Amino acid sequence: LKDRIRIVPHIFQSPSSAMAIKVGDSLPSAMMHDGSPGTKVDLKEIFAGKKGVLFGVPGAYTPTCTSAHVPSYVNVTAEQWKEKGVEVVVCMAVNDAFVFSAWAATFGETSVKFLADPCSEATKAMGLAFDAPPLLEALGNPRCKRFVMGLDDGKVVGLNISGEDGKTDEHTFATAALEFF
Repeated sequence: LKDRIRIVPHIFQSPSSAMAIKVGDSLPSAMMHDGSPGTKVDLKEIFAGKKGVLFGVPGAYTPTCTSAHVPSYVNVTAEQWKEKGVEVVVCMAVNDAFVFSAWAATFGETSVKFLADPCSEATKAMGLAFDAPPLLEALGNPRCKRFVMGLDDGKVVGLNISGEDGKTDEHTFATAALEFF
């Protein structure tokens, strides 16, 4: 067992655990579902050659995600993003494409693109898996941490992760994303 896990003070970490993405890193290549399992897109390619915002939520239909986090982005107009040079805004979560698309539709017409990460491929590659025991009890499986990152040609230029470095949920809302540019 010792060769399969390593104990770090106050942290349990498996060898396959990715270190969290940080400012200066490039976005990993990871397949996401765009509306259905049959429509896959590479997260890295979406941001190639563009300025953009990627934000993650723990799950569709969850209280804070539905009432505050996503609305903070939906309420920013395409023109406001454009003024900052932002060409693409993507919301991601560990959900299946059908649930995520149905949830996205509840926000109406928006410039935000909703991409599902059903197998946590992107979430794990970025080291942003959220697996605290209370979350597992409520949602059943590891999810995506609440975060926002500013990207320029796929390179992280700004990053806030809720619960890390004194950041709260509000530090991952659209107002914070706009400050990255």
